[in-house]
Amino acid sequence: MPGSPRPVRAVLAVMAVVGVVIASVVGLTSVSSLASPVGHPTRSPRATATVTQTVTAYVTAFVTATATATATVTKTVTSSPSSTAPTSSAPTSSAPTSAPTSSVPTSAPTSTAGPGLCANATPDAPDGADGAGGCFPGPTTTGPNTPASMLPVYSGPCTITSPNVVIDSQVVNCRTLDVTSKAGGFVLKNSYLNGGIVQSSGSASFTVQDSSIDSSIQYPACSDGSCPAGKYACGDTNNQTSDCGVTGSNFTILRTEIVGSNRAAYCESSCVIQNSYFHGTNLWPDKSNLAHASSVREEQGLTLRHNSLWCSYNGPFVNGEIGCSANLTGYPDFAPIKNNTVDSNLFIASPGSGFCAYGGGTANKPYSSDPSNATNQKFTNNVFQRGGNGKCGDYGPVTDFLSGRTGNVWSGNSYSDGTTVGPS
Repeated sequence: MPGSPRPVRAVLAVMAVVGVVIASVVGLTSVSSLASPVGHPTRSPRATATVTQTVTAYVTAFVTATATATATVTKTVTSSPSSTAPTSSAPTSSAPTSAPTSSVPTSAPTSTAGPGLCANATPDAPDGADGAGGCFPGPTTTGPNTPASMLPVYSGPCTITSPNVVIDSQVVNCRTLDVTSKAGGFVLKNSYLNGGIVQSSGSASFTVQDSSIDSSIQYPACSDGSCPAGKYACGDTNNQTSDCGVTGSNFTILRTEIVGSNRAAYCESSCVIQNSYFHGTNLWPDKSNLAHASSVREEQGLTLRHNSLWCSYNGPFVNGEIGCSANLTGYPDFAPIKNNTVDSNLFIASPGSGFCAYGGGTANKPYSSDPSNATNQKFTNNVFQRGGNGKCGDYGPVTDFLSGRTGNVWSGNSYSDGTTVGPS
């Protein structure tokens, strides 16, 4: 949940405890560190020996650089979830800091923790085993590792105009955090943003990592009295572009949770989204609201890797427009859809969505007839939950993927029960 911390990553600490016990019993001979590759993780080797002591430890399943023991000893490790911290902000103020350069990577390693170490015992679910030796992103593996109540409140400007500004470990109450053309290298890290991020001019690069974004905004009560006034997902009632979630080009999102938006992220060009959890699509259910929602919208040059994606609005459907289109959309409204890589993601079943993913080849759009549209679209190793109707979305898992176009790849995609999902 936004406002709650991600528990401290403790896999290495557990390994240290296990090592002490092992050494005292049988003598630990060797441990080798295996760095997890970028992308979908490989299955990690399991220990094989027979020491029967039980070690109880408090762990989370996500690590950024995982050390894997290869000593021949088996231990029983009991996992326990961490407590939830309050979300209120501390009154202390702090201004942003500037760094000469940004050292944030464009991608991050995925978890190689075994399924027994995932916080959720249900596989192919947020914080559950991903079938490849790791865990899909969820509330315990994304967002800050410090509660909001222990962080200072950001007192700097909401329009970033200088390069290499870093906002680190703060509560940021900017309805719109604007990364201008002169603000290349901007970083938001280990922070809580109550708003959205846009680029009002240019396409300066920026990074969001280990953070929580809540774009919810205050709406009045529904005109017919069917819903109370309160915070609902950000999204313009006329279904136009709004300052919700993260929108723009040349951005990177790592290990971040985004809620309260009709669209968590919109990549116009050249973006990386990895190891993140997008959900919480609670649209204002008034008859005047025509918002179409998705978890991610792609145009060109997006790498979308090892995320948990969920357009979670499930009604009420008060008109013919309001609702989720898909977890991943990509329509050639403003530019051809091309050069996107969608790899090793979890597409959570989305009741009320037509499909769980769009492949870029939607017809009757302004750029549908562009010869480059729906080309170099790569969907690999993704998992689609079946949901109550067995199809992920109302009509199926995917639509408008054009297999015959240049550079398109569809490979290794399956339902959570292992059944192959074909292109459509």
